[in-house]
Amino acid sequence: MQIRFTNVLIALAVISLALAACDTTDPFRIPPPDFSTVPEALDITGLDPIEIEEGVEAYIHNEGEGDFEVTIRDNISVFLTLRTTEGEIIYSSFNDGRTSPTSIGVGNIQLNANIFQYSVFLAFTPGLRSGILGMKEGETRTLIVSPERGFRGLPDNTTNSRFRDSSLQYDIELVSIAN
Repeated sequence: MQIRFTNVLIALAVISLALAACDTTDPFRIPPPDFSTVPEALDITGLDPIEIEEGVEAYIHNEGEGDFEVTIRDNISVFLTLRTTEGEIIYSSFNDGRTSPTSIGVGNIQLNANIFQYSVFLAFTPGLRSGILGMKEGETRTLIVSPERGFRGLPDNTTNSRFRDSSLQYDIELVSIAN
Protein backbone atom coordinates (compact mmCIF):
# COMPACT_ATOMS: atom_id res chain seq x y z
CA MET A 1 0.00 0.00 0.00
CA GLN A 2 2.79 2.37 0.90
CA ILE A 3 4.61 1.59 -2.38
CA ARG A 4 1.46 2.41 -4.38
CA PHE A 5 1.06 5.74 -2.55
CA THR A 6 4.71 6.60 -3.27
CA ASN A 7 4.26 5.66 -6.94
CA VAL A 8 1.16 7.90 -7.16
CA LEU A 9 3.08 10.82 -5.61
CA ILE A 10 5.96 10.31 -8.03
CA ALA A 11 3.53 10.14 -10.96
CA LEU A 12 1.82 13.36 -9.82
CA ALA A 13 5.18 15.08 -9.46
CA VAL A 14 6.22 14.02 -12.99
CA ILE A 15 2.90 15.18 -14.44
CA SER A 16 3.20 18.52 -12.60
CA LEU A 17 6.72 19.03 -13.94
CA ALA A 18 5.59 18.14 -17.46
CA LEU A 19 2.73 20.63 -17.29
CA ALA A 20 5.01 23.33 -15.90
CA ALA A 21 7.45 22.70 -18.74
CA CYS A 22 4.66 23.37 -21.25
CA ASP A 23 4.69 27.06 -20.37
CA THR A 24 4.89 28.85 -23.72
CA THR A 25 6.41 32.10 -22.45
CA ASP A 26 10.07 32.44 -23.34
CA PRO A 27 12.05 33.53 -20.24
CA PHE A 28 14.75 34.95 -22.54
CA ARG A 29 12.39 37.04 -24.67
CA ILE A 30 12.94 40.76 -24.29
CA PRO A 31 9.59 42.53 -24.01
CA PRO A 32 9.01 45.34 -26.51
CA PRO A 33 9.59 48.85 -25.17
CA ASP A 34 6.71 51.06 -24.10
CA PHE A 35 6.77 54.20 -26.25
CA SER A 36 3.77 55.86 -24.57
CA THR A 37 6.08 58.27 -22.69
CA VAL A 38 8.02 59.36 -25.79
CA PRO A 39 7.37 63.01 -26.72
CA GLU A 40 5.92 63.88 -30.11
CA ALA A 41 8.37 64.53 -32.94
CA LEU A 42 9.86 68.00 -32.91
CA ASP A 43 8.24 70.32 -35.43
CA ILE A 44 10.61 71.45 -38.18
CA THR A 45 8.03 73.64 -39.93
CA GLY A 46 9.52 77.06 -40.63
CA LEU A 47 13.10 76.04 -39.84
CA ASP A 48 15.75 76.26 -42.53
CA PRO A 49 17.69 73.03 -43.08
CA ILE A 50 21.46 72.94 -42.86
CA GLU A 51 23.04 70.31 -45.10
CA ILE A 52 25.59 68.47 -42.96
CA GLU A 53 26.55 66.19 -45.85
CA GLU A 54 24.71 64.62 -48.73
CA GLY A 55 21.76 62.77 -47.24
CA VAL A 56 21.88 64.42 -43.80
CA GLU A 57 20.04 67.65 -42.98
CA ALA A 58 19.92 69.37 -39.59
CA TYR A 59 17.17 71.63 -38.26
CA ILE A 60 18.31 73.65 -35.22
CA HIS A 61 15.60 74.21 -32.60
CA ASN A 62 17.81 75.64 -29.82
CA GLU A 63 21.40 76.79 -30.18
CA GLY A 64 23.87 75.28 -27.74
CA GLU A 65 26.29 77.15 -25.52
CA GLY A 66 29.87 76.80 -24.40
CA ASP A 67 33.33 76.58 -25.86
CA PHE A 68 33.22 72.91 -26.81
CA GLU A 69 31.65 71.18 -29.80
CA VAL A 70 31.13 67.45 -30.22
CA THR A 71 34.10 65.75 -31.87
CA ILE A 72 34.68 62.15 -32.90
CA ARG A 73 36.63 61.39 -29.69
CA ASP A 74 33.95 62.63 -27.26
CA ASN A 75 31.53 60.81 -25.03
CA ILE A 76 28.19 62.58 -24.90
CA SER A 77 24.94 62.41 -22.97
CA VAL A 78 21.83 62.96 -25.07
CA PHE A 79 18.10 62.62 -25.11
CA LEU A 80 17.43 60.91 -28.41
CA THR A 81 14.45 59.64 -30.33
CA LEU A 82 14.78 57.91 -33.67
CA ARG A 83 11.71 57.40 -35.83
CA THR A 84 10.98 57.00 -39.49
CA THR A 85 9.76 60.17 -41.20
CA GLU A 86 6.39 58.39 -41.31
CA GLY A 87 6.39 58.38 -37.47
CA GLU A 88 7.28 54.79 -36.48
CA ILE A 89 9.53 54.91 -33.41
CA ILE A 90 12.66 52.76 -33.63
CA TYR A 91 14.49 53.91 -30.48
CA SER A 92 13.98 56.51 -27.76
CA SER A 93 15.79 57.40 -24.57
CA PHE A 94 12.32 58.25 -23.19
CA ASN A 95 10.89 54.72 -23.56
CA ASP A 96 9.36 53.01 -20.51
CA GLY A 97 9.10 56.31 -18.63
CA ARG A 98 12.86 56.92 -18.54
CA THR A 99 14.02 60.44 -17.70
CA SER A 100 17.80 60.07 -17.87
CA PRO A 101 19.89 60.86 -20.94
CA THR A 102 21.68 58.15 -22.90
CA SER A 103 25.49 58.03 -23.01
CA ILE A 104 27.15 57.58 -26.39
CA GLY A 105 30.78 57.32 -27.46
CA VAL A 106 30.76 59.27 -30.72
CA GLY A 107 33.64 57.21 -32.11
CA ASN A 108 31.60 54.04 -31.53
CA ILE A 109 28.67 55.12 -33.71
CA GLN A 110 28.63 52.78 -36.67
CA LEU A 111 26.05 50.75 -38.52
CA ASN A 112 25.84 47.41 -36.71
CA ALA A 113 23.77 44.49 -37.91
CA ASN A 114 24.27 42.38 -34.78
CA ILE A 115 21.93 44.09 -32.33
CA PHE A 116 19.87 41.63 -30.30
CA GLN A 117 18.54 43.78 -27.48
CA TYR A 118 16.84 47.13 -27.12
CA SER A 119 19.64 49.67 -26.71
CA VAL A 120 20.96 52.90 -28.18
CA PHE A 121 22.91 50.78 -30.67
CA LEU A 122 19.61 50.45 -32.57
CA ALA A 123 19.89 54.16 -33.42
CA PHE A 124 23.44 54.08 -34.78
CA THR A 125 23.81 55.08 -38.43
CA PRO A 126 26.44 56.99 -40.41
CA GLY A 127 23.96 59.89 -40.61
CA LEU A 128 23.69 60.13 -36.81
CA ARG A 129 27.45 60.22 -36.46
CA SER A 130 27.93 63.08 -38.92
CA GLY A 131 24.81 64.89 -37.69
CA ILE A 132 25.91 65.26 -34.05
CA LEU A 133 29.44 66.44 -34.80
CA GLY A 134 29.70 70.16 -34.03
CA MET A 135 26.77 70.28 -31.59
CA LYS A 136 27.19 72.28 -28.38
CA GLU A 137 25.80 71.52 -24.92
CA GLY A 138 22.14 72.46 -24.63
CA GLU A 139 21.57 72.30 -28.39
CA THR A 140 18.43 70.66 -29.72
CA ARG A 141 18.30 69.58 -33.33
CA THR A 142 16.40 67.34 -35.67
CA LEU A 143 18.31 65.32 -38.23
CA ILE A 144 16.66 64.01 -41.37
CA VAL A 145 18.73 61.13 -42.71
CA SER A 146 18.31 59.53 -46.12
CA PRO A 147 18.23 55.72 -46.43
CA GLU A 148 21.75 55.80 -47.90
CA ARG A 149 23.09 57.40 -44.70
CA GLY A 150 20.68 55.39 -42.53
CA PHE A 151 20.04 51.65 -42.57
CA ARG A 152 20.46 50.99 -46.32
CA GLY A 153 23.62 48.91 -45.74
CA LEU A 154 22.08 46.37 -43.37
CA PRO A 155 21.80 42.76 -44.56
CA ASP A 156 18.45 40.92 -44.70
CA ASN A 157 16.91 39.60 -41.48
CA THR A 158 18.80 41.90 -39.14
CA THR A 159 17.16 43.99 -36.44
CA ASN A 160 16.63 47.22 -38.43
CA SER A 161 16.72 45.78 -41.97
CA ARG A 162 13.02 46.56 -42.43
CA PHE A 163 13.97 50.26 -42.27
CA ARG A 164 16.55 50.07 -45.11
CA ASP A 165 14.36 52.12 -47.45
CA SER A 166 13.13 54.56 -44.79
CA SER A 167 14.20 58.14 -44.28
CA LEU A 168 14.93 58.66 -40.59
CA GLN A 169 14.24 61.49 -38.15
CA TYR A 170 16.45 61.94 -35.11
CA ASP A 171 15.34 64.38 -32.40
CA ILE A 172 18.42 65.10 -30.27
CA GLU A 173 19.07 67.22 -27.19
CA LEU A 174 22.75 67.33 -26.24
CA VAL A 175 22.99 67.39 -22.44
CA SER A 176 26.76 67.19 -21.94
CA ILE A 177 30.11 66.55 -23.63
CA ALA A 178 32.94 64.66 -21.93
CA ASN A 179 36.27 64.75 -23.81
